[in-house]
Amino acid sequence: METVKYALRGISIDQFATPFEPSSENIQLNLNIPIRTNYQERAIAVGANIQFREDDRPFLVAEVLCHFIIEESSWNTLTDDCNKDAVLPKWFMNNLVRIAISTSRGALCAKTENTPFAKFFLPIIEMPDDQGENIIIPKDPKTTTENR
Repeated sequence: METVKYALRGISIDQFATPFEPSSENIQLNLNIPIRTNYQERAIAVGANIQFREDDRPFLVAEVLCHFIIEESSWNTLTDDCNKDAVLPKWFMNNLVRIAISTSRGALCAKTENTPFAKFFLPIIEMPDDQGENIIIPKDPKTTTENR
């Protein structure tokens, strides 16, 4: 397993809404992992799109993204000195997803603090190391990857 050096460059809360307060205990949690990439910037954003739902209606919605940049020498190794698409290994992506989910959990706690929505939290999610897939960041800027 080769090391991929990277840095967390920022966190954004792209969506946060609480359209209504639920009145029952029939609550569901939907979680999606959005991924956005930029080859030229050596950048990847990984996040969590969270929806708490009552009777199939979302009552708490949040999308938090962690913005990462891959160190230049690691990028050159991943792309054969920018001659091919970048292939981010599954183990690396799993690490970024874990960071994104934990960051989203904290953002959700901060945004709902001292509100009736504070009792709804993102639980610890066990993710097996072999889950997920490699992510390809295409060299061609006309090709994008989003919400894989």
